[in-house]
Amino acid sequence: MSYFEQELCRIASACDRIINPVFAGRACYGDLGGDNRVKLQFATMGVMDHYEAIKATVLSRSDGEVDTLVFHFEDVWGRKPVSNPNFKDGVKPYIWKNNNKYEWYAYYPTDADIRKLAAAVGAYLGVFIDRSRIAEKEKEQISEEGSVIKTIRKAKRNPTQRKNSSTHKKPGSER
Repeated sequence: MSYFEQELCRIASACDRIINPVFAGRACYGDLGGDNRVKLQFATMGVMDHYEAIKATVLSRSDGEVDTLVFHFEDVWGRKPVSNPNFKDGVKPYIWKNNNKYEWYAYYPTDADIRKLAAAVGAYLGVFIDRSRIAEKEKEQISEEGSVIKTIRKAKRNPTQRKNSSTHKKPGSER
């Protein structure tokens, strides 16, 4: 797996909106349900070999590109503090090419950083999620709630099986 694929895997794994991610080259493709897919890739913002953003492109199998949004790491994470005294105000996170090897420059994002980026990407992708998938999740939640309600009703019908000390008041405890 290439460096870009490894880092995209970290992001896709943390994003619950992306189903069955597949990594190819410097891109990650995932299913959003229905006809929609997503393509994630690192993006440069004008400086060669400085990848300072994630570009999320929503694709439709039948209609092609639907929408694109770029998530700048600095916008999501802010400037990151590093121990290097040359960067008193911190650094803008980005991946760069150093000696023919790609790596994060001066700051390696933590798992919390990755979860924050994945949440931002996931919120965007939520607009394009297949609504029938959401409806299925809601039905599951309702059926789970229904089983809890059934359990409570059953317990109310058969009060001898439950112990409830609050129903038995001691004399003189009323106020």
